[in-house]
Amino acid sequence: MTAETTAAPSSRKPLLVIFVTVFIDLLGFGIVMPLLPRYGDHFLVDSQIASATQSIAPSAAPGYVAAVLSLLAFLYGLKGLPESLKRGETPRARTGLFNVAAGLRAMTRGSHALILATIFLTTFAFAQFESTLSLLTRHIGGTAVAEGTHDWRRGAILGCLMASFSAMQFLFAPLWGRLSDRIGRRPVLLVGLAGSTVSYFLFAVVTQLGNNGPILGLSPLVWLFVTRIGAGISGATISTAQAYIADCTDEKSRGKGMALIGAAFGIGFTFGPLLGAAFVSGSSRGGMSDQGNFLVFAFIGFILTLSQGLLVRRLIPKLGEFRMGLAGVVLMTLGLLLIGVASFQASIPLLIGVLPIVVVGYSAATPSLLSLLSLTSGADEQGELLGIGQSMSSLARILGPLAGLSLQGMEIAYPYWFASGMMAVGVLMILGLRTAVHRKHVSE
Repeated sequence: MTAETTAAPSSRKPLLVIFVTVFIDLLGFGIVMPLLPRYGDHFLVDSQIASATQSIAPSAAPGYVAAVLSLLAFLYGLKGLPESLKRGETPRARTGLFNVAAGLRAMTRGSHALILATIFLTTFAFAQFESTLSLLTRHIGGTAVAEGTHDWRRGAILGCLMASFSAMQFLFAPLWGRLSDRIGRRPVLLVGLAGSTVSYFLFAVVTQLGNNGPILGLSPLVWLFVTRIGAGISGATISTAQAYIADCTDEKSRGKGMALIGAAFGIGFTFGPLLGAAFVSGSSRGGMSDQGNFLVFAFIGFILTLSQGLLVRRLIPKLGEFRMGLAGVVLMTLGLLLIGVASFQASIPLLIGVLPIVVVGYSAATPSLLSLLSLTSGADEQGELLGIGQSMSSLARILGPLAGLSLQGMEIAYPYWFASGMMAVGVLMILGLRTAVHRKHVSE
């Protein structure tokens, strides 16, 4: 490998291209994600019941728009993304296999076990909240229609539909990363964008044709699973984008470079639903309209962006990770409880008023917990334990929708009360960390 291929680029163009590419692709994700449970719920309803209730068929427009955006991201990356700085480089040979026993010991150590468990509970609770919100808005603000009611079995199916995306990311992110080490980041990123384009286009086609019956002998719901699995496999290349930024930055600017990915996420999740609202119906025969639901998710993305970019970033140095994490988990406990109350009150203003409590709490808890995990770890186990922490988050995003939508099939408020109870346990876990964090600071 020549010196030219290992040196950091003199311009910021690669970082800008990565930001724009990821942002455009996440716009597409933000367009499809808010109404995904409603799409699945629609295809689980018997056609005669749907006809009798004059239910509104889901629009295929968001899927087509998402496909076009992913295609634009692919074309932009194809033209503007330079060759990877590590093309053809293979990872360093490891001296031995991963020591499973050592990893388990690290996970079960007092403070680490509490932090990892709290990370899991926090992400699990927020994943329940994300996956069930679009069905909740169908119920409040009006009379629930037959299409919006479903038992726990249908809820479990919808939970699996939501979880399939995260499950594929959990499995394929390390595989894409290792492949990018060998053949370069650029081809892996482009393949991922191309796969997202195909998945979103197929999602739109299934939505459009599914109202008329089976497609090629398979039910529309099965095809929805196929599209989400494909999107999850393609979307797992986000870790490759992070590796690309690591290639393009030195240690001093690494943090700022990685922040671009976070910024792309926040902005994409804000403007994606806003864009999606222009392509769905504003009418409703019960509960909030699809357009209103998109605007709710855009509001969540906006609060998430502000809280992560302005509030939490400035407060953590002043309050410290322990206090910030504790405040975040307490806010999530309160906010999820109040969402359950809003479901019984059938009050959209109350729902909108309490949503920021949950979102700000999650924004405060997540970085604080990861920082606590790092602070209570030795220098030789940082990567291992932070990787385990990421695995806990991924696992929670797989199980959260499954549990949340199953519970919502029995009672609309159950997921939020259950999640609030879990976060109350998280409060006790964080309080148990006070001594460990104090010892760490004293030793330093």
